[in-house]
Amino acid sequence: MNFLDVFIGLSERIFWSMWISIGFALLFNTPRRALWITGVLGGVGWGIKFVLLATLMPEQIVTTSFLGACAVGLLAVYFAHRVHTPPIVFTIPAVINMIPGKYGYEFMMNTIKIVTIKTPQEETLTLIYETIKLGLQTGFITMCLAFGVITPLLLFNTYSVKGKDLNAFIKKRLLNKNKDKNNSY
Repeated sequence: MNFLDVFIGLSERIFWSMWISIGFALLFNTPRRALWITGVLGGVGWGIKFVLLATLMPEQIVTTSFLGACAVGLLAVYFAHRVHTPPIVFTIPAVINMIPGKYGYEFMMNTIKIVTIKTPQEETLTLIYETIKLGLQTGFITMCLAFGVITPLLLFNTYSVKGKDLNAFIKKRLLNKNKDKNNSY
């Protein structure tokens, strides 16, 4: 597979993850002015998760989900100032496309198999181990999505976006660092 095929495949997946986020935003009655942000955040979060999972962190789905959700939360703080909407309004629909549905489904199916099992003990132990693994993975991914969205909100202490501007905050921090450097000489 060449680079162009990979890029087209990734672009197509990001496109559909954006529409999934917009669809859930419509279900949650997100204001129209924030729909495009929800789509962008959904695409960015899923894209970060997918690219990290495919390149730098293979088989680290919990960590990549957390980093994708953190990116969504951080960008939500920024965009909340632009559309005058609380960040939580578009962060939740944006991370829904990262919910581990496949793992949750397999966990439930394996749980049903355990209850109705009629196989030798060795196969039963393997099934129990796999079921516990899937259940823990599902739980941790879901928790990481929640913590990833909330972490930037807690770091920037944005209970309300009124009267707060992230650009001014960053500029103020940079000016303070420059003043400290000049005073130390």
